[in-house]
Amino acid sequence: MPMRLFLLSLTLLLGGCAALSEEECHNTNWNHLGYQDGERGRPRDVFKEYGESCAEYGVRPDSVEWDKGYQKGLELYCIPELAYRKGRDGEEYLGVCPNDASFMKQYQRGRDEYLIQKRIGELQQELSSLNTSIGTLELQLRNSKESSDRSYYRSQLDRANRRATAIEQEIWRLRNPPTVIQFKL
Repeated sequence: MPMRLFLLSLTLLLGGCAALSEEECHNTNWNHLGYQDGERGRPRDVFKEYGESCAEYGVRPDSVEWDKGYQKGLELYCIPELAYRKGRDGEEYLGVCPNDASFMKQYQRGRDEYLIQKRIGELQQELSSLNTSIGTLELQLRNSKESSDRSYYRSQLDRANRRATAIEQEIWRLRNPPTVIQFKL
């Protein structure tokens, strides 16, 4: 039976959906499920969804046990030292931590870094695509016989090269933000 509860809890953890089956409503360890929800930073509203799912089967979830587990799970989720990593990894924060200010400060630092890295990735993809286009334009320019075509390809090539330079500069700025030095008087 304990293995069955473990597998049931694992299914709930991996599923991410709050809807429960009849078997899950009858057999769930509510304390453990609450702990998992807290540890994952899920909002309290998820318990209401459990209640709605289980009401279909005439089962009332144990809110006291779920809440005990949820509080313990939040203790782990809300550690400010882990908040930076959560932000840097792109995890969404749903405002569940009691001491929100210290958590948010670290989370926001990580989130800012995540957004910068995400933007750099987007720019690198654009630059890669642009470099392919530049290669194609250079080939078309070399193979072109007509003066008007050569003028057109040269114009497009100049425009693409300017955009590539701008992207490279933006990537450099994102990787090398200005440093502010403060002096104490």
